[in-house]
Amino acid sequence: MSSEHKTASRILSFPIEVLHLVFELLSLAELRALSLVSKELRTQVEPFLYANIQWLWQEAPSPSPITQLLRTISCRPHLAAYITNVHLYGMRIRGRKMAGSLPTTPISSSELTEYTAFVQGIGVPYSDRWIRELHQGTIDALLALLVAQLSNLRSLYLGPIFAKESQFVGMVLNSALCRPKTYRLPTFQYLRNVSFPRVVGNDGTKPKMTPRGRSKNTANVLPLFYLPNVQSMSVTVENPDVFTRPAAHFPEPSNLTSLDLTAVREAYLGDLLSDDFVSPIVDFDGVAAALCHVRSTLTDLTITADAPIGGNEQFYPAVKMEGSLHALNNFDELKRLRIPLAFLVGFVEDTTKRMQDVVPRNIECLTITDELGLQNYETNSGEWTPELRHQVMELGAQAGVSLDLAERKRDW
Repeated sequence: MSSEHKTASRILSFPIEVLHLVFELLSLAELRALSLVSKELRTQVEPFLYANIQWLWQEAPSPSPITQLLRTISCRPHLAAYITNVHLYGMRIRGRKMAGSLPTTPISSSELTEYTAFVQGIGVPYSDRWIRELHQGTIDALLALLVAQLSNLRSLYLGPIFAKESQFVGMVLNSALCRPKTYRLPTFQYLRNVSFPRVVGNDGTKPKMTPRGRSKNTANVLPLFYLPNVQSMSVTVENPDVFTRPAAHFPEPSNLTSLDLTAVREAYLGDLLSDDFVSPIVDFDGVAAALCHVRSTLTDLTITADAPIGGNEQFYPAVKMEGSLHALNNFDELKRLRIPLAFLVGFVEDTTKRMQDVVPRNIECLTITDELGLQNYETNSGEWTPELRHQVMELGAQAGVSLDLAERKRDW
């Protein structure tokens, strides 16, 4: 027996619980090296080796690693059960504009034969379209093939470029979650964290997109609300002309505690519980009514706003606000709130509008921004006099809340 196998035998003599504690501390390279020592050791190491799948898309053309992973899973299907976290990163932004589609990747005829048989075995009505895209080597179709095999998936993150082209991933999730037990797909009962983030530039701003380049992803992300045990969700939901649910029944995400929605307007927010067109009226009553669906579970709420200057008026943005957010005062579980000052007290001085009428009394972290305060865009921190700063701090002391004043750097 070689020294390597003797070492492996000694390692395997330890209790499984001890081995797992050790494996959790090892790097990916160390786990890979350890898996090559012996078959017995590889059996113990592989669940840790395949647990976390992370890819970073590079701007330069390069073969996609997904083909190698799918090839491995095709030969050893049990490995798919070890994958619990899939995080795909990549922006593909040039300047302030979205780059083109992801390049296709070549697939051998033997692999296509296996993939075709797998897709046909699932039984979904769009299998022919899916297979055609697999023959074209599109990344979306390949990702859908991977997701369709991940029965123990716990976390799914698709970076902007992947989320932008996620039609088949969305269709697979739709089939699995909105028509359960109809097709041979996982139930995704362990999937708790999902993120299909919006597109942002290197400076944190949203890049300009043509109408053709906008992500028409509503049908792709709505099935996520039907995940049985989802806890955290961050998605961009475009406002459709007609809002339709992907299933006959309403979703019941009773475990959802963190929800980050981008682009959706208040008219559709209630159906889920700023797209790229601009509406000059913000209906606060509609926003409050929509949020009331999650009043008993919502703990963290961030509201951001942006608007151009209103015509010839140099101080106020081109937006009108109707109604109020007073209903937020009854959100007993809300601990963290980020909101523009104008949404609390309006654009002009009005003693009838009070912060305490909106902000819940049990709030722990309150961030008030001046995102719609266009008259302050050239204001520097030096204009906040000590007296003014003291008044703000006193306001927090009266409410029993510790306040910090921070200057936000603007990208003009």
